[in-house]
Amino acid sequence: MEKKILQEEKEYLKKVESEIDILQTSSTQLIKENKQEIEKQKEYFANSFYEGDNSDELASVNLQIEHLEQNIDRLEKLSSRLKKQKKNPYFGRFDFKAENEKDFNSYYIGIGHIQNNEEKKYYVYDWRADISSLYYDDAKGKVSYTCPAGEVHGNLNLKRQYKIENGVLKYYIDSSLVIDDNILMEELSKNSTAKMHDIVSTIQKEQNVLIRNNELKNLIVQGVAGSGKTSVAMHRVSYLLYKYRDTLKTDDILILSPSELFADYIEDVLPSLGDDKPYTTTFNNIAKRLLGKEYKTREELLDKLITNGTQKDFENIAIKYSFEFLEDFKNFLNNDICNLFVPKTLVFGNLVIEEKEIRDIYYNKLKNLPIYKRIDAIAEHIVDLFNIPPAKNMAFFERAKKILYSKMITTDCVRIYNIFLRSMELDEIDEIGAYDIAQILLIKENLFGFNHNYDAKYVIVDEMQDYTPCHFYLFDKLWHCPKMYLGDINQSIDKSLNEDYLKLLAKETKSKICHLTKSYRSTLQISKFSQKILGKKVANNVNRNGEEVQFIKAKNCVKALDRLIKEKQAKNKSKTLCIICKDRQEIDYLQEQSEIINKFEVLDETHEISGAKNIITTIINAKGVEFDMVVIPFANDENYQTELDRNLLYVSCTRALHNLTFIADKKPSRFLIK
Repeated sequence: MEKKILQEEKEYLKKVESEIDILQTSSTQLIKENKQEIEKQKEYFANSFYEGDNSDELASVNLQIEHLEQNIDRLEKLSSRLKKQKKNPYFGRFDFKAENEKDFNSYYIGIGHIQNNEEKKYYVYDWRADISSLYYDDAKGKVSYTCPAGEVHGNLNLKRQYKIENGVLKYYIDSSLVIDDNILMEELSKNSTAKMHDIVSTIQKEQNVLIRNNELKNLIVQGVAGSGKTSVAMHRVSYLLYKYRDTLKTDDILILSPSELFADYIEDVLPSLGDDKPYTTTFNNIAKRLLGKEYKTREELLDKLITNGTQKDFENIAIKYSFEFLEDFKNFLNNDICNLFVPKTLVFGNLVIEEKEIRDIYYNKLKNLPIYKRIDAIAEHIVDLFNIPPAKNMAFFERAKKILYSKMITTDCVRIYNIFLRSMELDEIDEIGAYDIAQILLIKENLFGFNHNYDAKYVIVDEMQDYTPCHFYLFDKLWHCPKMYLGDINQSIDKSLNEDYLKLLAKETKSKICHLTKSYRSTLQISKFSQKILGKKVANNVNRNGEEVQFIKAKNCVKALDRLIKEKQAKNKSKTLCIICKDRQEIDYLQEQSEIINKFEVLDETHEISGAKNIITTIINAKGVEFDMVVIPFANDENYQTELDRNLLYVSCTRALHNLTFIADKKPSRFLIK
């Protein structure tokens, strides 16, 4: 029986491959025909251009050319997807019988549809199709799924997973689970690479709920380290592009990545799912453009804080992370800042606009608007009074605005922000840094408004724990569209966050909170140890056993590290090894002292992730990235003793997939001794 099933599956695979070849050939031919037609239309356009009154006809030709070019673009994308899918046409199957059907039908699941239009048959269904949800969500028995026609009920009696490599069926597994542990474990045990993988063949039920959430509303995804939250976000983008393909395009989606480094890390996920790349940028990039100049980034400030931070520094950060601070700042923006405008009587030739009239418009009629809208409205009023011709209207409007802004006590955003800080009895700032940039930009928006080209219909904000409440208020000013905020409050480095913070954030952003509590990244030993450092259980672990966490006590940390590197490189040539240092000073010291470590690739904002196997980085720059083996040097108590240090150690540990080692040349950190 087993041999017969295997033979049937191999024959089906050959049939699907044949259908892919047919589709590929057809696509290639159609691309060729469309290109030939474009050349004909262009030739006709050129020959007809100087003839009589034929503008309507030429416009029609232009439209035809545009339509043909769109067809070529669509066909080329299809061809590219088919080329990828030929290597692994599908990864799953389920047998389903709807209530109104007599027999069970087999549904094969892959990264895209494989269909024969003449036979009106789907050989493979796109994983994002409505019916495909049965594969991820349901066990055998009575089931249902929702589609445009309504809810469809029926029975599921088989769920099968496949391992296909380069068109060869390696094996299959029948299971009532969503994803069989054998296949999941195999995927998890693969070596770390320089890019994030798609997880479409191993999506778990709790991940699928988030991916297929059909409500275009704000979501907060609190996912523990290794829960696949960023991959889930990428797959959600792919699902939304499929579900709302008539109204939502790739250009409509913006991903706010924590760093350029991380943007590079995730860039290949969506193309592997068959979609174009959405626009991915960092908050730093956006802030610098809106501000018009550089400012001290969070990474720069944290590196200094980790090395030389005082208690007062962290107290100030804690205040700016509070929702009380945000409420006080909102009140300042909506009230106090507006009092910086001092109305004066304006004289334009014979026309006099009294101070009283300007005051009434600014402080009474427009009292609920930001400053820039009040100034615009008064300037428009002045233009209307002069009854100026349209051709000169804009120039006079801008002149009136300039005069009105001159009546402000100050328009210097830093000076205005310092007024607020003084009122809160907080230290004033000399230069703009990461913990004040959102407030400065909000002041600028109130004064002048924003002119930006970051329009989007859906925004994903990654590593939400790195942003203050003021950032989230700013995001709502920038994007009036649904957003997905994802991150892990347990990986907050500069401030301790908890579930109460999440609830306040949900209230502020009008979001629903969703949790991902299962960790898939690290081995059971590493995951449990990481949570011991944190002092609480925050994750449920996949039962993937590995090596115990290793501790090395040595008189000389550098020499011990050299010996360890040689040993690990000899045994694990194909695996990634990362030394995670507390700050940049440690990196510089290790590379000065060791010829071996000096050859390691430094991972930071100025270096992209490449195929390097030996990497050295700081904890801040390691966030979100994973490595096969992680070594944490100088794990001494004097180096890691504060709550900040506890957070740093936790983040470091959760970067390791298979092997984690600490080296201490003095008494080990209190967080490592249990």
